[in-house]
Amino acid sequence: MFYDQDSLKRCKEEYEDILQKHHQLKLRLMKFQSKLRSSDSQVYLTQGVIRRLDTLVRCIKNIFRISSVERTEKLSPDELKDLTINLHAFFVNISGIFDNLGWVFVFEHNLLGRRKDGKLERKDIGIFNKKTQLHLPENLLKYLESRDLKSWYENYSKNFRDALAHRIPLYVPPAMLNENEGEEYQKLQDQLQTLDLSSPENLNRYEEILGQQMQLGQVSLFFAHLKNEGGDPVFFHAQVIVDYKTVEELVIKFCEAYVEPTP
Repeated sequence: MFYDQDSLKRCKEEYEDILQKHHQLKLRLMKFQSKLRSSDSQVYLTQGVIRRLDTLVRCIKNIFRISSVERTEKLSPDELKDLTINLHAFFVNISGIFDNLGWVFVFEHNLLGRRKDGKLERKDIGIFNKKTQLHLPENLLKYLESRDLKSWYENYSKNFRDALAHRIPLYVPPAMLNENEGEEYQKLQDQLQTLDLSSPENLNRYEEILGQQMQLGQVSLFFAHLKNEGGDPVFFHAQVIVDYKTVEELVIKFCEAYVEPTP
């Protein structure tokens, strides 16, 4: 299964669009920094949000370099590892941006402290944290609770990030298999399970079967984690573009909602 021509064209155009708009977003954030009164807020914006945005873009570049949208050859084991590493970094830093934005807001409004004093403790801080959201401007909160964004965050982004950090990490399968190939792969897998690997001859047979499995299928274009935990396959080229644009929009909305704190 490969991208059709329209999908290829759109994916390439949106990739180039991200590279161009990323610089504009950084300039916007540097200008926004000058509005912030708290030095801690400025640090979390520049060394947190902006640095992580740079990492996201670098991950996207690496993903498209390792496995271009036109690629038909299956990835090597090392390429699969490198692709997976970049996807892991991508998800972790998206989550980090959401936390950093929360810290920018909290420092700017002097909200860090004890709950009994009406403030927020460290574990309460994050732009999607319900306790932080109690203090956000109404227009920003309305955006964060919009159906599409809430679904993207809860059902996809947070799900994959939490699985990565705490359960089964997302991965890129070595190949995509059709029904017949899937059946053949399973037959070979069953043979592997019955081999007595204490025998040198069976060790050679083990390698032969692995080689046969590697010949099956075509280049994999998706990542996943456990299906029964909401980790259904997602096409990675298109998804990282959607994810970056979602983060970009959220960051812009955060800046637009800024209200200078009362001295």
